Amino acid sequence: MLHEQYLEHLNQCAKNFQEALDSSDPLTQKVVEKGLLLYRQNYVSQVKIDHETVTGVIQDVNSAKAVLHIDDISMSSCTCFAEGYCRHQLALFFSVLGAAGKVSAWLSEWRQPPQKAAVDLSSLPLMRASDLLKKPGNKEPDYEEWVDFFTETFQSVIGESSRKPSAISEMYYIYMRKLKNSSPQQNEWKYLYLLVGHVITFKLFLSMSKENNHADGVINRYYRHIFQDLLQGVQEYLNRLSNFTFPFAFDLFLEKLKDDSGEILHLHKTIEFESIQIYRILWTNLFTKKQWRLDELKKLTSIESPVFTEKVAATHLQVLLREDEKAVHSIQELQVEIMPYMLYWLDILNSKRDWNRLELYLTPFIQSLKAYIQQENDFEFCHEFTSMSIRAATPFCHAKNRMDILERLFNQTLPYSYRKYEDFLYEQKQFDKWIDLYTYMGLGIDMLTKEQIKTLQEYDQALLLSLYHRSVQEHIDQKSRDHYRIAVRQMKKLRTIYKKLKKQQQFELFLKMTLERTKRLRAFHEECRKGKLIHAEE
Repeated sequence: MLHEQYLEHLNQCAKNFQEALDSSDPLTQKVVEKGLLLYRQNYVSQVKIDHETVTGVIQDVNSAKAVLHIDDISMSSCTCFAEGYCRHQLALFFSVLGAAGKVSAWLSEWRQPPQKAAVDLSSLPLMRASDLLKKPGNKEPDYEEWVDFFTETFQSVIGESSRKPSAISEMYYIYMRKLKNSSPQQNEWKYLYLLVGHVITFKLFLSMSKENNHADGVINRYYRHIFQDLLQGVQEYLNRLSNFTFPFAFDLFLEKLKDDSGEILHLHKTIEFESIQIYRILWTNLFTKKQWRLDELKKLTSIESPVFTEKVAATHLQVLLREDEKAVHSIQELQVEIMPYMLYWLDILNSKRDWNRLELYLTPFIQSLKAYIQQENDFEFCHEFTSMSIRAATPFCHAKNRMDILERLFNQTLPYSYRKYEDFLYEQKQFDKWIDLYTYMGLGIDMLTKEQIKTLQEYDQALLLSLYHRSVQEHIDQKSRDHYRIAVRQMKKLRTIYKKLKKQQQFELFLKMTLERTKRLRAFHEECRKGKLIHAEE
């Protein structure tokens, strides 16, 4: 929790970001989304806050240190040197905001377009006082009435906006306020009502997109974030409901919601990932009766030509029902297409510490990992997916002492796993492989610290030879005095190593060949004479 003395400053900082970041700008949206992803993946560390600044380190492709000036965010900085506000500054901001539990609220408010004029209430349906008594929040809970209310409100508030996609986002927030204002008073019923509302609203948006033939670009630009908000809302209200013992009256509501949620799987292909995720979250945390799961699986497997989402749903139920052999077979049939969805199952088994079952799923996952990453062209996505894969496999590998599996995963995901793999090999003292990795990445001796060089010398000096040889040639190729001097210093270190290995003749042969190959480079030969590698008369 954030200390109370910083809350006022945090609120001011949040307000400043609201004003500075244009929510209608696609580039700004992307920066905010990436910052949010870094925060949610726990890549922000070493956070320090005082009355004027917030500092923190953000693990990324290259680690960055960001500084936020609370009262004047325009003075904020980051070592990535990106123009304007970067994803690292946003990740640090969300990290501090998350300590106060205000990330979702800030995002909701930020995504609302600024109101340039008063809202024309004549375009919205007004209700008489007597009509308020008909709202769901003022009556005994009734599932059908809830769904009717959600549908009617959606059509009246958002229906007309569907012809003008740019207005959908603004009307969505008006719709959600009406939904929340109509919720029951009793907490468990309120959370169930809002959970049902989010699922039904998700379906309504899917149907609206399909009916209006909105292209992928239109959805992604104007209201893709709404599907993600609804997905987060479903998870939030499931978490809140987990604190209650469900009354028997819930059973009928859950059964009807179970039937309604099935339609999500085949309503719209563009929203495939979010649709599958909502379905899996519900069946994992809410629809827990074994017979329900058996019946749902039977229904899905009886479909003559199932679409991809229905295949993933069937596999998910096989995982929940512990039909692991069938689930693994389904995964192998879907190959790389199912890779983004496997992390969820690995996380479930990790949370249960069910290592024997997890190994069954980890094997086909690693087998398809390289092919999946190779088909993607986005470096940042590949790096992020690699990081998530490593985190999913690490608990099992440490618990069962299966470092071979972790190393296989590192190999499958190179070059994106380079940093993790390097640390792994160093800690495991596999220095031969460590040097091979350096060579694979095209790195030279200049990238090693003095401590690392000392460690390699103590382990096996011969390992340094290939690094020095390649580095010498790279510096000579630069054809400048400064690089020639570095090359000479490294050649002298090579001479020392060869001498300790009692292979002076090999060094003399290397020196002779190098001088012959560079005989036109007079400046290099001059540096060699200054460094006493060759005599002046030569």
